[in-house]
Amino acid sequence: MNIEPITGRYIHVAVDGRNYRTYFEENGQGEPLVCLHTAGADSIEFRHLLTDAEITERYRVIAFDMPWHGRSLPPDGWWEEEYRLTREFYVKFIVAFSRALGLDKPILMGCSMGGYVMFDVARQHPDDFGAFISLQGRDYEPAWDGLSKWYRHPEVNANAMVQSLIASLIPATAAPARRHEIEWIYMRCAPGVLPGDFHYAAVDHDSRSYGPELSRIADRLYLIAGDWDWSCFAEHTDRIRQSINGITVVRSPDLGHFPMSEDPVAFRRALDPVLAKIAERGKAGNAARQ
Repeated sequence: MNIEPITGRYIHVAVDGRNYRTYFEENGQGEPLVCLHTAGADSIEFRHLLTDAEITERYRVIAFDMPWHGRSLPPDGWWEEEYRLTREFYVKFIVAFSRALGLDKPILMGCSMGGYVMFDVARQHPDDFGAFISLQGRDYEPAWDGLSKWYRHPEVNANAMVQSLIASLIPATAAPARRHEIEWIYMRCAPGVLPGDFHYAAVDHDSRSYGPELSRIADRLYLIAGDWDWSCFAEHTDRIRQSINGITVVRSPDLGHFPMSEDPVAFRRALDPVLAKIAERGKAGNAARQ
């Protein structure tokens, strides 16, 4: 039998008095590494990392589906409201999920909107996490909001539209199997979820003023970005580097908007130095406490 070692379970997460039955997958042992998926997708994006034996020998990799995504159903009463992800709820949910699992200062890593929210979580809860790794992170990107209306237009095939959008964000060098995998993930997205996520990414997220605050914890902030992603060019990460004094920025010529999915090997080349730096910082901190 060829059975992957990933374990999938549900945990109930409470936010603002409402219960969210939340699906998550995990594998490995050691320091927790909590992974946040991109807008409109789910934790399956991290399947390659979850089965990477070199990583799971050192880290307990955990990836969860936000409510309305993947196998995390919306809460009861969802049909009476419009789904719109807000910064307040997003940050609260991430912190609540970590606490529900009893995690002690895990490493937090997210991509796209999950990368954007790294700056929001780091600003509001700097002591709850050991490090913050932003993949394809931006301080501000209003352009996503302009796409939202087309996903609700009665004359637009949302699945066909999202496939072309996603394809434009993936490196031309990506293997066809990985490219089609990412497109498939997005074609499974429930109606209204991607526009709802874009509300956070384009309207409710703006971390351009966070520089002075985040500079104080910059030694725990990391940004990885791929050159193939037109939404996260070098000019965008340069602005973050200039704003947050001391943040570690890694750019990869081989990656695009979905690094953990599109090229797991190239992703490891970018991620490994970051994890090594985090581990070294942890060792130095332990030595200082002794």
